[in-house]
Order: sequence, then structure tokens, then C-alpha cells
Amino acid sequence: MLGYNNLDQQAPELTVLVIAISLSLPMLAWMRFMGMAWRPTLEMSGATMVAGLLLIMAYRFDLVARSELIPLQTGLLACPLMLLVMLFRFRLYSAGHMHHQPQDASRGRERSG
Repeated sequence: MLGYNNLDQQAPELTVLVIAISLSLPMLAWMRFMGMAWRPTLEMSGATMVAGLLLIMAYRFDLVARSELIPLQTGLLACPLMLLVMLFRFRLYSAGHMHHQPQDASRGRERSG
């Protein structure tokens, strides 16, 4: 669709950026839908963006081969960085689901219940 047969070979930096955005935006939308506050939402979705940006910089400085960009981003960087964010806010992520509901929604349930 973008005019590339092998986007990862012809535009590796763009590929890493597209993957980072593809991981970050749905996570941001889902976490906000589930009632998470902005700060932990941005920390979590930002972790995948940081992984992508670090990889682009490492590629530009010839520290990472083109063939290793996608495996590093999807397997070795994005998930461990998100895990670090979750461990940093362990109480938040180990709480029950109702803990994350927006205040207005929980007030409405209390009035109707």
C-alpha cells in the first residue's frame, strides 16, 4: 500500500516507527477506554515508542543490523520495557479492574445500585 515491496528492507527506520506507533496507539486507546489515568497510560504506550526510537538511533550509529531491527523491537525491547513500567507501578497494575474505572462511571453505578 505504501509503494514498497519489502518495506523492512527498503525503509527500515520507517518500519520500526510504524511498528512502534502500531503498538502504542491501540494500547493508549484501550487503557483510556478501561479508565486508566493519563500518566500510566502515557508511560506504558511511551515505552514502546522509546524502544522504537532507541532502535532507530542504534541503527543509524551502525550498532544494530537491519535484519535485527524487527526482532529486537517486537521481542526483546518493547515487552520488557512495558514489564518494567508495570513493575514500577506494581500496585496499579495488580489492582482489580474496578479500580481503574473513571470516577463518573463509578458514581453512576453507586446511584443506580
